[in-house]
Amino acid sequence: MASVWQKCKTDKKSKEYPCTKTRCGHAWTVRYREPGGRAGRQREKTLPTKREAEDYGVKVENDKREGVYLDPKRGAVPLRVYAEKWLERQHLAENTQGVYERGLRLHVLPALGNRLLTSIRPEDIERLGKEMTNQGLSAESVDSYTTPLRALFKSAVANGDIPRHPFDGAKLPKKPSKAVDETQLPSGQQVQDIADEFRRDWALSVWIMAALGLRTGEMLALRESDFLDDRVRVRRQVTRGKKGQGPKIGPLKHRQVGDWRDIPLPTNLRDAVAAHVAEYGTGPNGELFQATNGGLVRTTDYSAAFRKVIKTLGFKWSPHDLRHWFASTALSNGLPLLDVSRWLGHKSINETADTYGHLTPDSTARAVSVMDVAISRHREDAATTQHRAELVLTEAA
Repeated sequence: MASVWQKCKTDKKSKEYPCTKTRCGHAWTVRYREPGGRAGRQREKTLPTKREAEDYGVKVENDKREGVYLDPKRGAVPLRVYAEKWLERQHLAENTQGVYERGLRLHVLPALGNRLLTSIRPEDIERLGKEMTNQGLSAESVDSYTTPLRALFKSAVANGDIPRHPFDGAKLPKKPSKAVDETQLPSGQQVQDIADEFRRDWALSVWIMAALGLRTGEMLALRESDFLDDRVRVRRQVTRGKKGQGPKIGPLKHRQVGDWRDIPLPTNLRDAVAAHVAEYGTGPNGELFQATNGGLVRTTDYSAAFRKVIKTLGFKWSPHDLRHWFASTALSNGLPLLDVSRWLGHKSINETADTYGHLTPDSTARAVSVMDVAISRHREDAATTQHRAELVLTEAA
């Protein structure tokens, strides 16, 4: 059991020794052993009052019995130091690695980097979110830049370095609804207008993204061999290399190297791909779209070309709106939400439902019809049974 005493009364090395006052106001010490019985290391903690020392001793003993005791010195390390070591051991895609590093370097570490890991509380997380908002960052950006910090603390809790996650109970800026406003998406004719205005060797890319729901990097990584009879097998995406490096091929978002997904291939798009290859050829590895030097197209270069076309036409869309067009078209025409989620390559169907669920056809009329039939049948059966019972009673009388 933990023991509590005042060093000013017993420890000759204490600067307050000897103290003869009953209530002297000097600090109290609590001594306890870490888990492991007599083999457990002895620890001491100094607190200002006897009550606090006794309460701390009781908490330690309870934590030991419940198996939740944490070494208080494990998390006594600056966040900056902990974050560096944590980031080194993470298995992250290159793009994600860059996002994490930027979020920590630009926003998290300047505010909290010198704080001990164990000292960070929900109020500190809320203050960080407020400072980022005051800098003009949107709620989505605050969420994005604090994602590595959230993951770091989750790891620290699992590793036994801190007792609780400081994001628990912290209120950050509320993100707006993910739901896509289908009335603000391009029409089919407007998609065609964008394709007509694009440079000719990249024009087909517009309909590939719209008809298959691809991300820009996935579209730029497509090869002729990915187009099968009735589907496209999406295997990879173009990602940004580190500073000074060109574009490179990486695994799909939320997936490991070698993972892939199939998307239904419209017949007219398959014919258009064949015509495109016949006229413009392919890249060194069979890529449908090439940069001027014959290599991979950078996602930033493609986005710049897209913005130029949009500005010329007087529109305000981004390449990602073509992906939204695919999803809204599929769902509003009755295709199953689960299938659309799989084709889009979402991490979970919840993401698809949050973004596009309102576009699924309204089932109200069908539900009314189904329940009317079920209830009517039951009520008819009940009425028949009651009528038979009344006949039996009548005959008995």
